[in-house]
Amino acid sequence: MRGADTLAGVPVTIEADMVVLAAAMRPSDGVLELAQKLKIGYDEFGFLSESHPKLRPVETNTAGVYICGACQAPKDIPEAVAQASAAAGKVLVMFGKGELTREPEIAQVDEQTCAACYACVRTCPYSAIDKAEIRDRKGNLIKYTARINPGLCMGCGTCVAVCPSKSVDLEGFSEQQVYEMVKNLI
Repeated sequence: MRGADTLAGVPVTIEADMVVLAAAMRPSDGVLELAQKLKIGYDEFGFLSESHPKLRPVETNTAGVYICGACQAPKDIPEAVAQASAAAGKVLVMFGKGELTREPEIAQVDEQTCAACYACVRTCPYSAIDKAEIRDRKGNLIKYTARINPGLCMGCGTCVAVCPSKSVDLEGFSEQQVYEMVKNLI
């Protein structure tokens, strides 16, 4: 193989059976800040992570945010183009409808029984739960609680499972409703 060492300015000849040309690649500057703002997962190298590599390869855990190409990992051109087509298709389906719909199951916090341990805040994969304060009309603090943003909640139920005070339920799947369903099966 013949080439040129551009730094030394001299021609180079190497005997080789195979030569692989692969430049090192790293994520763009600022991608971690963007991922944190959009609440998108990323790996230890700083590349963005998809929801599921086989089932949802261009979707993220944030609804309506899709990723493709080299922001995910180093890819060749055909793979990047295929992913871009998939992401564009997802967006076309989303915008092709007159109205966006979503699953009706979202979590709800009973603020009266919430112990403000914030286990749900730490475990929510969608960052849909925030710390909140309940205040009286004069502005005096009554208690701390967790509060769910229904626009971000995807109804996965993780918060329900980790709540030690049993203050979180999924709409349509409260503990009492599940007990009634099981009771009716017997």
